[in-house]
This record gives sequence, structure tokens and C-alpha cells, in this order.
Amino acid sequence: MMQSKVSMVVPCYNKVNDIGTMLESVMAQVWDNIELILVNDGSTDGTREVISEYESRLQARGYQVVIVDQMNAGCCAAVYAGLLKVTGDYFCLVDCDDCLEPEYVSVMAGWLDEHEDYDWAACSYRPYFVREGKVEPGQITSAAAMSDNKQLLERHILRKIITTSWVYMSRVSYLKRCRLVENFCVERRKTYEPLFAVPLMLGGGKLKSFDAPLYRFNRFASDMYSFDSYEKVDKYYTDYSYLYKWSIERADISQDEKNRLLALVRLGKVKDCLYHLNDMDLGVQAVSDRDQYIDGIADSTTSLIDELFDPKPHLAPDIFKSKAYMKLMDVLDQLILEPDKFSFIESTSNSRIIAYGALGKVASAILPLLTGTKIEPNLYWDMSADSSSTHRGNVVTQPKFNELQREDIIIIFPGAPEILQYVQERSQGVQIIDSTLVKAFIRRNTFSEIASDCVLIYSENTERKF
Repeated sequence: MMQSKVSMVVPCYNKVNDIGTMLESVMAQVWDNIELILVNDGSTDGTREVISEYESRLQARGYQVVIVDQMNAGCCAAVYAGLLKVTGDYFCLVDCDDCLEPEYVSVMAGWLDEHEDYDWAACSYRPYFVREGKVEPGQITSAAAMSDNKQLLERHILRKIITTSWVYMSRVSYLKRCRLVENFCVERRKTYEPLFAVPLMLGGGKLKSFDAPLYRFNRFASDMYSFDSYEKVDKYYTDYSYLYKWSIERADISQDEKNRLLALVRLGKVKDCLYHLNDMDLGVQAVSDRDQYIDGIADSTTSLIDELFDPKPHLAPDIFKSKAYMKLMDVLDQLILEPDKFSFIESTSNSRIIAYGALGKVASAILPLLTGTKIEPNLYWDMSADSSSTHRGNVVTQPKFNELQREDIIIIFPGAPEILQYVQERSQGVQIIDSTLVKAFIRRNTFSEIASDCVLIYSENTERKF
């Protein structure tokens, strides 16, 4: 069977020390039908000469090679120039300072070849960074969370899923259907991610995500991880927000949906700035002027949350001056993405709260956090319990499903799906809460300032505040 052609666009600017490694990884692909589009964005450091050195080798490998030379105009303009040259069946984007696992193309293109009902794919990636002069692999960032195809853009904006575009592969026909190239923006120089995320994620196309880390991200060569001042951080994410706004305004959705997404963009920008001020990875250059800006950012974040949520939480600004902000943001994210998780408990005065799996490791970590809450258990069950089993002074017994009452609530601590199914089949329809919901409850219960009926609000004015 003839392999489909994969058009790979690579924007290139002043990466003479890295681009050779990237091109070697392209030549090592086990997929043979590749159109490599290299856009030299006015490089001045020898990058263009490296491209010339590799051109004949790439062609000998059997690839079509297209080289575009232009005056330096920034990454958006470089990517757009490459998009205009695409002639393949599938499209992917690769940064010139990263590299690919040999199966990067074949896994995603092979799937799309065999599954016509899928429009695009995404893979996981592994970052690499330098520590004490040595290159070391980092923790895999997984694409698995995208496999449900739900609320992809909302989660992208709130940084709950992979936000980088170089893990995507799309049918070119889907790009056209989404009007991605037609609506592309070339007005920003440092980033382009929202220009892909918005149309692909709002386009309704079916996504296949792969947990395998097929892409290798050169973190120590990334501009995003070299911000040494808050001014650079703010400029980068102001541009990022602008590109979200650009794409959302051109999306085929209602104005109400646009306003909601634009409200999330404002919250997403705050989260990004707080990350760089409070929570940068070890080994990454920190923002040197943090103390100069953190009070103002904390105050403005408090004001923004009061503006976007009702009732207004009136949070103390100090929470945004440390990593503690992350737990709070998780609660706000859940209010936005899964509001029902905060109203899942339907207890009555006759309800008994039953801890199932009370002797396990998960229960031992979580149960102490439920003390004094409305879901503190008063019965403890475990399949391994015997006559002497206890948990913090409470008797633990074997499960007694035949004694369940309609008002009872069972909290299941083990995370295995087969255990959940086992309990459901024997619980006579009583309410069941898994450990994920319990963790959401604990996070929510930590911030008493956030009312139980708190919801996201947005207005027609939202889009003007960038």
C-alpha cells in the first residue's frame, strides 16, 4: 500500500547548534513519504548553511525538500510561509531545535491511513534539559488526557492538556475544513500555538492521542524557558492571548461561546504569569525581578477572579505569591470544566458514609482529610479485614452489601475500574463516590471563600480586555 505523503513544516531561525540533530532525526524516520518544508526566517548564524548541507542527503533519503528563504519576520510568518507550500495528505510542525523519535511520523500517519473517521492525532513528548553540563531526559508530558475529545480548547486555555502544536498531525483536508490557513495570523513573532489549537479543537474533528513520547523537546533551547524578567513573561503571554483572541473571533461559534472562551483566556494568562513567578521547573532560569511585580500580579489576579466568578470569592492576594495558588486554580478549573463535581453529594440525615477499601494506601492518605467534613465516614469496609482490623481507632469490617440502605453513600478508595464495577454491581443503586471525586471535594473544601454555588460569569465586554 502506498504511504500517504506527510508535509512537515520546520520554521528555522538561528539554531545552528541544534538544527543538524533535528534533521538527522527526520532522516531516521521509518516513514518514507515525507515532504520537508524548511523555512529559513532570515537566519544569520549559519543555520541556512546547515540546511544547504543536508538538502542533498534528505533528497537521497527519498524526501521532497522545499526550502523557503525570507527576511526575518518571526515564527508565525515562517510557519505561514511553510503552510502555503504544503502538498501532502497530512501535516505536522516541528521546531528546528527539537528532534523526533523514529516512529513520530509512522505512528500517527499510519493510524490516520487506517482510520478514515479520525481527522487528527497527537502524541506525548519528553523534554530534555541540561543539568551540570549533562543532557538529561525529563518527565513525559502525556497526550492521554486528550483521548476523550472533550472540552479540548477549554482545557488547552487552562493548561490542563498539552499546549504545544508540534505533537499534532492533521489531515490537510481537516486544516482546510477548519480554515486554519485562511485565518492564520502573522502579527506575532514568538509563538503560534493558539493558531493551531483553536481551529483544530473547535473544528469537531475526531482526535486520536498516543501516550508514547514520540517527540523530544529541547527545553534548554526554548525561548519560553529563558525568560529572565517579568517584562518578557508578560510580553510573551500577552501575544499568546492575542492569538487566542484572533482565532476565537474568527471561529464559527456563537458570540456567547466566544465570550466564555475569551474569559478563560484572561484566566489562562494569569496562570501562565504566576507559573513563571512562582513555579518554574528546577534548572530553568528564574524571573530575576519577581519581587518587583508579585504584589501587583497577586492583587490583579484577585480582582480578575472576583470579576469572572459569582459570588465573588474575595480571595486574599497572598495566596498568589507562592505555589499555593496551584491548588486554588485547580478548584476554579473544576468549577469551569466540571461544575457537577462540586454538587455530587446527595446526603440526608439518614445517610451513612461508607469507606470501601479503608485499609489501603489511598484510603490512609485521604481519610484523615475528611475528618470533620460532611463525607467523614462512619462505616469502614475492606475485603482484607479481619476481626482485629481498625483504621485510626475505627473498626474495619468485611463489606456488608446486604445491609445497605437507599440513603447510604459509598466512597471507593482503590482506583482500579474493576473494583468500581464490582461495588456497583453489589450496591443496589446507592450513591457511589470514587477517590477522584473525593480529591475534588477536598480541594473545594479547602477554600471556604468559594461559595458552593460559585459559577463562571462573562459578558460582551470580555473580549475587549486584552
